[in-house]
Amino acid sequence: MAVNFSEEEITQMYQMYEEVLGEIQNETQYVVEHLGEKAQRAQYKPVTELSIEAVRYYNEELKDAELKALKDWQDSEISFSKIMDELSAGEDAKNRGKMLEVQIEEEIQSWRSMDSSQLSAIPNVNMNISERDFEEIEQMIEAFTTNLEEKQNQYARKIEERKEENTIYVAIEPVVLQSIEMVTEGFRSGIKNSFNQLGAEFSKRDEKIKGLGSGTAQSVASNSQKLVSDGIAALRAKTKQIWD
Repeated sequence: MAVNFSEEEITQMYQMYEEVLGEIQNETQYVVEHLGEKAQRAQYKPVTELSIEAVRYYNEELKDAELKALKDWQDSEISFSKIMDELSAGEDAKNRGKMLEVQIEEEIQSWRSMDSSQLSAIPNVNMNISERDFEEIEQMIEAFTTNLEEKQNQYARKIEERKEENTIYVAIEPVVLQSIEMVTEGFRSGIKNSFNQLGAEFSKRDEKIKGLGSGTAQSVASNSQKLVSDGIAALRAKTKQIWD
């Protein structure tokens, strides 16, 4: 193992962090936009409300969580500043790290917010949704979280390789992996579960309506049969009167 606190090495290390945050932002925005498209087509109030919640998560909670992860890392015993102090790296390296951390914070703060006004304007009067739509939403979010997990593993391997070349990467490891983990868990335990519960409730109500319809059909058939029988009986009686 080696230790290299050159400006070039420090910059490359922080660029990895920036790269992770950029991928998180882009992919989260992508899946949230597609949830909004589903809501636009479905015009089903519960789906609309959950899609608006997903936008709020992207605009507020995701940004706040990433800023908090950065702050917690900066204050931790394994922050880049603490590692540099331990290894007596010097003020130049420490100042370079602090400058890059400010830059990352500013980039997170500048993430473009998504507009939910179109979702709020959905009329929700011509419901057009099925169980299949909920299955597609589940698959969409599952693909998103699975992709994030793969990215987390990829970056974990990449950091391990870099640590062999330069020990300073031990500092960036926790905040990079945590940044991905937070979004994965946020969608899996929050947004995905909410849509799944809604889908299950929709399915239950749909089956109930189908059951009512089935009973109605049976009742109609029974009544129709009785009317036909009564009609045939009446016809026979009338024919008998004529012949008599």
